[in-house]
Amino acid sequence: MTIEKPCSRRTALGMIAALPVVASCGQSAAGSVTTAPTSGAPPSAPLPTPKPAPPTVSARPQYHIAAPADIWINDPQRPVKIGNTWTLWALSNPTYPTGGTEWRRWTSPDLATWKDQGVAIPRRTTAFGDVWSGSTVVDKNNSAGFGAGALIALLTMPADDAGGQNQSCALWYSLDGGANFAFHGIVLPNFPGHKAFRDPTVFWHEPTNCWVMTLSEEGKIGIYTSSNLTQWTYASGFVSNVAGDIMECSHLFKLHLYDADGTTSADKWVLLVGGNGTARGFTGGTYYWVGDFDGTTFAAQHAEGQWLDGGADFYAAVVWTDPDAADPLASAFSIGWLNNWAYANQLQPAGGYRGQLSIVRRLRLQRVEGVPRLLSTPLTAQNGVFEKSVIGTDQTIAEGTDYIWPAGAEAVAGRIDLTLIRIGATWPSGLWLSVRRGDGFFTQIGFDLRNNRAFTNRRSSGPDAPDSDAWRQDRSVACDFSGGTATVSLFVDAGSVEVFLNNGAATMSTLITAPMTATGLHLNVAGGSVRVSGVTIASKR
Repeated sequence: MTIEKPCSRRTALGMIAALPVVASCGQSAAGSVTTAPTSGAPPSAPLPTPKPAPPTVSARPQYHIAAPADIWINDPQRPVKIGNTWTLWALSNPTYPTGGTEWRRWTSPDLATWKDQGVAIPRRTTAFGDVWSGSTVVDKNNSAGFGAGALIALLTMPADDAGGQNQSCALWYSLDGGANFAFHGIVLPNFPGHKAFRDPTVFWHEPTNCWVMTLSEEGKIGIYTSSNLTQWTYASGFVSNVAGDIMECSHLFKLHLYDADGTTSADKWVLLVGGNGTARGFTGGTYYWVGDFDGTTFAAQHAEGQWLDGGADFYAAVVWTDPDAADPLASAFSIGWLNNWAYANQLQPAGGYRGQLSIVRRLRLQRVEGVPRLLSTPLTAQNGVFEKSVIGTDQTIAEGTDYIWPAGAEAVAGRIDLTLIRIGATWPSGLWLSVRRGDGFFTQIGFDLRNNRAFTNRRSSGPDAPDSDAWRQDRSVACDFSGGTATVSLFVDAGSVEVFLNNGAATMSTLITAPMTATGLHLNVAGGSVRVSGVTIASKR
């Protein structure tokens, strides 16, 4: 099977204008009509009481940030905390596939429930065009001169017709908590013309008392410094091609490095990027290195990094910490775009939206077999979005004896937790958990427990799937099951499945095209038996 080579985000955005708009599909239900007998007619047997029609289930994501109807969204922009409220932005296009992007805003008290607040930075209000990805900081000390506490957004603008510039870095500022921004100007121009120079991510580096920016450039991540957010000096570049020629949406951040027993004796820096793994048999995704940073230069411990998520649909991820946490370096948060440029423009969601984000994950840096790795786990607050839960019984399943799910387990959107326990010295040869099953469709999470791997298969997830090898290819991750247990947490929504294994040791995120009538579950095994315990299914309704 050949693997499609995804085009870059820049190329894809430029191609959007040439794409056709295809109407989304919908569903309708017809009710029955009865007539009463006319006066004087012989009495007839009473008509049976009609069964109420099943409630209509929206094809929109029920607990993920998703684009409003007929609007496109892609890259999330790093959230900031203002008081007790988190504010996040994402690129949005109200006239997809033409017109370009703007910044749309969402707010949340808990990083799990989000409210759409509308557009914060409109597109094409200046000669520099629409607005692309960047980052926002709280300027506590008024270093930029717009007032203490002002929000400063450094972002890419294409600047196609502005004196030879292209993909230059612009500064916008907000004095109302990020609801609205005003344009200041281009603060880091890109001369000459057409080359990669985008996605600025900015943070304050206390030891050197300056602002630091990472920037996507051809073949490297550029590192720049500034005292005032308006004047920037090139410091160094992190050069690598293992994640593609152009690494996008970079984030450089510091965390404690934990041992398996929970102790920590060192802090490490992580450089995380949106990468293209097609040449190495993967696809577009989120890649990271662990190393050290001295204020001007990042040095990775190893030339080879790691993929944060083994699925096909976790890209343009952003990372941030809670400034009010007891220990802000204990963990970080991340959210990504649930999509892939290999087929993003082919997707036709039945709910009329074009694009969604992942749930927020907590990132913790921990040594695993001597190697520092980012472990991803769902937030406890995410459980608050679900309205009911059912508990499954502990069962031993074997080939021909599948797991019996409790009544009420079927749902379009929910969370499934379970633990697999090995019986004897050997795992079964295969185990498969199918979700969103029905009408001949299903999405499968498979386990090769003997060889410490898990995979996702969405080839039969639903109708109207993109015609793309990148969509059809199974995705797999390594995960150590040699200890005899495997913990599984699945977050299933109208158009997505996110899998967390062994308390964050491995994750896989995937889009699906399941119909809303496909709500079934199936768990079966081959070549042995396994104990299934701790089964809990939480759902929206």
